[in-house]
Amino acid sequence: MNPGMNQTAAVIYDLTNCDREPIHIPGMIQPHGVLLVLQEPELTILQVSNNIEIFFGLPPDLLLNQTLEKLLGSYQTDSLKQVLTSHSDLQTINPFKLSIQSTNKSNSFNGLFHRSESFLILELETSLSQELLGFLDLYHLTRTSARSVQNTTSFQDLCQVIVHEIRKLTGLDRVMLYKFDPEGHGTILAEEKQEKLAPFLGLRYPKTDVPQQARQLYLESWVRLITDINYEPVEIIPATNPITHQPTDLSQSVLRSVSPLHVEYLQNMEVAASMSISIIKDKQLWGLIACHHYSPKFISYEIRSACEFLGQVMSLQLPYVENQEHQDYRIALKTIHNQLVEQMLRSLSFVDGLFDNHPNLLNLINAQGAAVWNSGDCRTIGITPQPDEIQMIVQWLAESSDRDIFQTHCLSSLLPEAETLKDFASGLLAVLVSPQHYILWFRPEVIQTVNWAGNPQKPISHDENGNVRLSPRKSFDLWKETVQLQSLPWLSCEVDAAVELQQAVVKSVLYQAAELAKLNQALQRSEAQEREKAAQLTIALQQLQQTQTLLIHGEKMSSLGQLVAGIAHEINNPVNFIYGNLDHAKHYAEGLLNILALYQTEVIEPNATIQKAIDEVDLEFLKEDLPKLLKSMQVGSERIKSLVTSLRNFSRLDEAEMKAVDIHEGIDSTLLILGHRLKPRSDHPGIHLVKQYGELPLVNCYASQLNQVFMNLLANAIDELETRDRARSLADIIANPSTIHISTAIISRSPSSPNLENFGFDQSSPVDTLVIRIKDNGSGIPEELQPRLFEPFFTTKPIGQGTGIGLAISYQITVEKHKGTLQCVSQPGQGTEFVIEIPLYPFAHKLPSDSETSS
Repeated sequence: MNPGMNQTAAVIYDLTNCDREPIHIPGMIQPHGVLLVLQEPELTILQVSNNIEIFFGLPPDLLLNQTLEKLLGSYQTDSLKQVLTSHSDLQTINPFKLSIQSTNKSNSFNGLFHRSESFLILELETSLSQELLGFLDLYHLTRTSARSVQNTTSFQDLCQVIVHEIRKLTGLDRVMLYKFDPEGHGTILAEEKQEKLAPFLGLRYPKTDVPQQARQLYLESWVRLITDINYEPVEIIPATNPITHQPTDLSQSVLRSVSPLHVEYLQNMEVAASMSISIIKDKQLWGLIACHHYSPKFISYEIRSACEFLGQVMSLQLPYVENQEHQDYRIALKTIHNQLVEQMLRSLSFVDGLFDNHPNLLNLINAQGAAVWNSGDCRTIGITPQPDEIQMIVQWLAESSDRDIFQTHCLSSLLPEAETLKDFASGLLAVLVSPQHYILWFRPEVIQTVNWAGNPQKPISHDENGNVRLSPRKSFDLWKETVQLQSLPWLSCEVDAAVELQQAVVKSVLYQAAELAKLNQALQRSEAQEREKAAQLTIALQQLQQTQTLLIHGEKMSSLGQLVAGIAHEINNPVNFIYGNLDHAKHYAEGLLNILALYQTEVIEPNATIQKAIDEVDLEFLKEDLPKLLKSMQVGSERIKSLVTSLRNFSRLDEAEMKAVDIHEGIDSTLLILGHRLKPRSDHPGIHLVKQYGELPLVNCYASQLNQVFMNLLANAIDELETRDRARSLADIIANPSTIHISTAIISRSPSSPNLENFGFDQSSPVDTLVIRIKDNGSGIPEELQPRLFEPFFTTKPIGQGTGIGLAISYQITVEKHKGTLQCVSQPGQGTEFVIEIPLYPFAHKLPSDSETSS
């Protein structure tokens, strides 16, 4: 086989085999204790370790499916049941002191309980603490150690004290503090050992030394003990739980057998016993206290508990001392920050304050280069990329990051183009001041020589059958790894300093703006009178325009109303006369036709004179057409009456004050007047009208003025559609007909809405509002013209085709007279919609009830 292929295979197995090993269900235990799996509440023995006969002279078959009373006796079993019933947290009863008879001798054991799934696990260890260390001695020793840990003031001091105290408690040959980095590798930060042993301090170990599932178990159980690395594992009988038919989960078992890979690992180090204590920070495995002994050694449960307590104290103390680790550096950065802020405030530009003095931007953070980028202008200091390369980095930041702060110690892993910039910008720290305005710091590549305790790519070996299996490293010689395309990582205090500078720059710009405002204040005072006069002139002009608009509107409405009313009155009388006599004429004609029919039946053969008269008048056609003619005259008279009524309703000279009216009647009257402009012609298919009327009450309003609003909006819509259609072909008009859409509805508005908040409405309940929408599918109104639509004398129509007061008048009628709103919604090519909203309360008038209508 090709050696290169072997090496590749080794890498693959290294990354997968350890992480897949089921170390939580080994099915075996270490031999220095006994394990029983019990089913509550009777404490029936389901499984037992195969060494129970060595300890108590009872074979496993004799205990399986029996209650625990078979081993402990009735008195101890009953006491244990009572304790288990009254304590839900089993940690509070551990260790439970038990006396068990064996070969005519009573032995003391520590009973250690925990639950796995739905079963109770009992582990028995020989109790030696009374012989070796009394309770008070242990208490005082633990308290002294905890106090020493708590009194530390620096991170390194904390690390060294904890390994010293653990070794003092346990008497182990070597105790090390092992910290994981963000990538999972570990570094020995502190060590306490026998003088004759070679030091491990400062060595790094690859993350594969502690597989992922092992890290999870370290989170679940604080302390792990191996008393003799060369032990013979003891199997659990039966191998699977008889109820679940699965191996029992031993994650929290103190006797759980060790992974063969880990055993081989320790044997290669010539370690005979080991213990580990977890260090947990923010619910994550921060590190381990790793303890080695070079001969077998049992650590009692009490001592292990004291070590677990110290590990917890260390975990609690850790956030405080880690924050103090770079305190001196933080203080220095803060001093430089304050000096930079002072320099920025004294300078005309904040950029000058960051570059032209000492300290400068580069001194704030431990970097080799820095730059300020401002929309294409670039100013640099120190060792930096070229301006065009900085522009490339800034564009990438703007496109790929939505954060105000960005940091990386390996820029090329995120931006491959930056690999050529490794000598200037392997590391990048950047803050966003404003869009296209960045402050950047650069760090070059640092070739870091890292001391590893062996090669992190574990070699593979083969068993006697030739199967590939993973083997721990055989050598612990230093292995050099060169880290390329990376800079020194940015410290959290450096990132904080960059963020504080970002905030200071913003404040500096605001301060300089305030100073500029003070310089301009004198000029502003000298111009105040001119501005005041200009404002007064503007107000006067606006008032003049409003007065002129009102005069024109008043005169126009008065003249129009009088003209319409006069025409309606003059037409109404003769129309009523004609309409009233049509019934008589119809009756007379029917009588004459009946008499003529009788004559025709009686006189069989008319004489020559009568026959000539019959032929001249075409009697048969006359008899058929005369009723139709009279019917047509009646329909025409009704049409004239309807038109006269609409003209009178539109003018409403008798309704100058506010009163309750049917809004739909006003709209329909307006449409009737404009009907001739909507109908089809020989050269034009007409304008399609769509009405969607909601159910409305009678509405209190100024009816004639509101009708004028309808007239202005509808006439404008028709003008726009006719103008557009003149430029279109007939086929285009038929395919996409011109349409006016009118809809009405009642909606609820908040009393705090615009035009309602100062109108005295009850703030606790919504206000019913009438909404009228008039929409066309014309060419639309350009966005830049829309803000001026309601200005007097402003028009979008060609000169001579509009006065520019129709929409201004409509706006005044809607907003000022009816406390409503008039809005235009339009986009070029999408048509135009005018929306009228008028609050009903206190204008609303209820429709009469059924009883009122019938009466």
